[in-house]
Amino acid sequence: MHVYLVERYVPSMTASEVSSAASRLAEAGADDVRHLCTMLIPGEDTCLSLFEAHDASAVEAVNAEARFPLDRIVEASMMGPIVGSSSIL
Repeated sequence: MHVYLVERYVPSMTASEVSSAASRLAEAGADDVRHLCTMLIPGEDTCLSLFEAHDASAVEAVNAEARFPLDRIVEASMMGPIVGSSSIL
């Protein structure tokens, strides 16, 4: 498995809308993709999500199924654990 970072420019989305979209990511139907977390950076109109998957195309498919548009997917390296609840938003 690899880790992928998804970047989104979301100037028209509220924190509540991003939270709903992140919930849809967790419910999306791919067994080979795991949504790790989503972060909203309101001052930058940016949203970042981390996924574990075998390839970027699987991450793209899960985001399409969840109806959460994205701007870019890049492979990333995680240096530490994700701590706490995924319901931070």
